[in-house]
Amino acid sequence: MDVELETKKTAGGDTTIQNVNTSESVQFEKPGDADPVPLRRIPDKMPKLALLILAVELGERFTYFGLSGPIQNYINNPYAPGSDLPGALGKGQAVATALGNFFKFWAYTSTIIGAIVADQYLGKYRAILLAGTIYTCGLVILVATSTPAGINSGAGLGGLIAAMVTIGLGTGGIKANVTPMCAEQYANSGPVLKRLKSGEQVIVDPELTVGRLFMWFYWVVNIGALSPLITVTVEARHSFWLAYLIPLIAILLSLGVFLLGRNKYSKVPPMGSAILDAVRTVRIAIQERSFDNAKPSSLREHGHQDKYPIARQERYTDEYVGEVRTGLRSCKMFLFFPFYFICWNQMWNNLISQAGQMALHGTPNDLLQNLDPIALCIFIPFLDIIVYPLLRKYRINFDPVTRIFVGFMTASLSMVYASVLQHYIYNSPPKSIHVWIQAPSYILVAFSEAFFIITGLELAFTQAPKTLRSVVSALFWLTIGIAAAICIALSAVSQDPYLVWMYGSLAIVGFVAGCAFYWCFYPKKR
Repeated sequence: MDVELETKKTAGGDTTIQNVNTSESVQFEKPGDADPVPLRRIPDKMPKLALLILAVELGERFTYFGLSGPIQNYINNPYAPGSDLPGALGKGQAVATALGNFFKFWAYTSTIIGAIVADQYLGKYRAILLAGTIYTCGLVILVATSTPAGINSGAGLGGLIAAMVTIGLGTGGIKANVTPMCAEQYANSGPVLKRLKSGEQVIVDPELTVGRLFMWFYWVVNIGALSPLITVTVEARHSFWLAYLIPLIAILLSLGVFLLGRNKYSKVPPMGSAILDAVRTVRIAIQERSFDNAKPSSLREHGHQDKYPIARQERYTDEYVGEVRTGLRSCKMFLFFPFYFICWNQMWNNLISQAGQMALHGTPNDLLQNLDPIALCIFIPFLDIIVYPLLRKYRINFDPVTRIFVGFMTASLSMVYASVLQHYIYNSPPKSIHVWIQAPSYILVAFSEAFFIITGLELAFTQAPKTLRSVVSALFWLTIGIAAAICIALSAVSQDPYLVWMYGSLAIVGFVAGCAFYWCFYPKKR
């Protein structure tokens, strides 16, 4: 494929390359060479300001997972101080799984609210601060009602639901805006030609830089996700209220660090009616039967401009219509994502209950979920430092569609393992299988996240119009909410004796969805 390059010198002396198809090797013809030399693409250094934004994500994930870790036991098991399995409400596995999935559903669905507030009213920075304040209020409710006095007075269930609603709203406001705000701190918009110390000429590719940024962003997420190592231990050895007090302190500290950069962040102002404009643009495209016909140049040519008030406004340009079309196309991929997240969700509820049926030998049944972030904290640097540079060196195109497909397949394997293990639990003496045999289920899910979720976040940013990045990012997180809603519907079979078939069915769903995704989106050779 021939790639036409247009180069110009920047003020700093760098050579900027425009119109580069970054999905393939670029041919750059050096003076005096008879044949063009393929230039390798590399990522740039990460912006330092992004680290302060990562702090709030670290604190939010530490808080979210730290309070989520004990929730299954909190709801499932009765309040019986001194028992091997700590508890508070005694509502059983089906109710615990349903409420846990409701929490995820609301937390990730509310990302839409967070995106609208940011893109139309407050901007991402102030929306994050508002969400952090709401988050804090929810944690205060949770701590207060999870004390022995609160549980014994009957306030535990009501307090938990109130806290879930409030914390979920705060989670949505942060999740919708932290990732795009973090990526917006990277200023370079086009590829740059650079000579390395070795003498090799390479292209510093902004798409690879954003991909690296999201990879390390997710690494920070999983550092925060290690918090259940602390909270479930405190839950088991002391109390739930103290376990929930730790996340409250963490979110306050992270918001304090986030405030340090308030005068330095690159802040995209709210666009007022960005979401409404996108909806109106799609409506015009439907009425005119294509996005090309919805462009103002085409509307003028056909005399249709006066039919649509937005088409007469200055911000409605051919470029803007193209951006909305690109954003809509990227969202088509999201239709498959809930089928992955149904498998992913099992880590936070049913697999915890499965561990409770095994021989614990002093290990808390909700401790093994920490194998997921531990594996990711090892696997993500391994991918970024070793695997991906080697693939780029040998011109192996491990494209986003293939990475997501691999994520589907690995999550499916995790459910196969859980199903087989559950079969042996049913057919063995009670508490005879050691809990650590469950470990591969969590590790396989962790591998799948490294390919699936990181790539999904990258696509949600790079494929979205600049004015709608929070919204497209929110739609990505919304797929987790949809998966949680499906899991609520599966609550009736999320208990004995149906668990073998439940895990097995999810394995089939993940496999079929992954194959369908690959077939629909892998670029066909012409």
